[in-house]
Amino acid sequence: MPVYSPGTTNLKTNAHTRPVGRRPYIELEPTDHPLAVEQRTGIGLDRVREIAEAVLHGDGEGR
Repeated sequence: MPVYSPGTTNLKTNAHTRPVGRRPYIELEPTDHPLAVEQRTGIGLDRVREIAEAVLHGDGEGR
């Protein structure tokens, strides 16, 4: 995900399967990477807007 620095390519994850028809739950290893922290603690509306703006306007490289 280009809105995160450092990148997310090699983050360790656990994939939890669910019943047929439900998406698996992807859990990041608990680290201090910003994406892992946000997954554990949640994000506010301002951060959601920041991510959406970066994705929608192609400005995802700088975070």
